[in-house]
Amino acid sequence: MKHNQVGPARFWPKVVWAGAVVAALFAGFMFGQHTRSGDQASRFEALQTRFDVTVAQMGFDMAKLTTQRDALQSQLLVEQTTRSSLETTLNAAQSDLASARERLAFYEQLLPPGPAGAVTVRAFDIEPRAGLLSYRVLLMRNGTPGSGFNGLMEFVANGVQKGKNVKITLKPAAGVGAGSAQQSQSTPLQLSFDQFQRAEGLLGLPEGFVPRSVTLNVMEGSAVRATRTVNLAAD
Repeated sequence: MKHNQVGPARFWPKVVWAGAVVAALFAGFMFGQHTRSGDQASRFEALQTRFDVTVAQMGFDMAKLTTQRDALQSQLLVEQTTRSSLETTLNAAQSDLASARERLAFYEQLLPPGPAGAVTVRAFDIEPRAGLLSYRVLLMRNGTPGSGFNGLMEFVANGVQKGKNVKITLKPAAGVGAGSAQQSQSTPLQLSFDQFQRAEGLLGLPEGFVPRSVTLNVMEGSAVRATRTVNLAAD
């Protein structure tokens, strides 16, 4: 009986071929692992980039919201300060008005307004001012609200001009009118009021005229309804 024997010449090629197959399989396995690792790394980098962009956007939005909040807080502070200032001013004005009403009531007791419809000069001040005369007037009337008084103020000055005693009716200085407590007037010296009226302004003086006294006449048509004279200090 003969036995089949594998000689070295036939054995080694099979071994080499098997080794090559194993090496190929191992290389394929390693390549697959490397490829999967590369894909995971790429996905990680993409996720990292998206995360960084999201964080940066959130930081930008947060900074914008912080700026808006600060601006709103500043605006609120300004509004609160303005409101507080207005309230303080209003309270002071109301207090001044109450004091003025009390003083007015006191003066009315000292100086009775007279019969119904009568007009009185409660205050009349006049002072020289840079070649002009500055006047302030307070008029009162005892009448039914709504009936009203319509007239005008006339200022008559006694003084000296060119060495002679003269009497002159003074006119408002150019461009200067009288202020009214109730309404503006169409002419500087016109009057139209129910119970009281304040007026102030400047009167012009003729060249070379030195006033010694000024008389205020409250006129209704051609009739004098009230009068008051103020003497001026001699130079």
